Amino acid sequence: MFNENFSHGKKFTFNSDNLPFTTLDEVVKENGNKVITVREVFINHKAKFGARPCLVCDTLKINLPNHFVADIQKILENQEYIDAINNGHCGFQPTQYQDKNGIIRNSGKFVDI
Repeated sequence: MFNENFSHGKKFTFNSDNLPFTTLDEVVKENGNKVITVREVFINHKAKFGARPCLVCDTLKINLPNHFVADIQKILENQEYIDAINNGHCGFQPTQYQDKNGIIRNSGKFVDI
């Protein structure tokens, strides 16, 4: 009962221990809107400004916009999604939108690969 509900073990098979953090803005500057293979997702509770959604690709840990917290939480609660990530079947495609002040912001969507 407790193992199922309070497990803090590693869910993903990819080793991201030594990867540096970056922002989604930096990734878009370097790679445009190319689909990124997702190797891991997590919520960084030690971030400077509170809980921060993150994804891991082959070479980086990427801080995502705060509106991804619910999506990341949903992934972490679903073994099928975790298995898909561990098997290399989840991607993230950056997108842009214009906020209410007319500023172009980076966002994205999770996609099947």
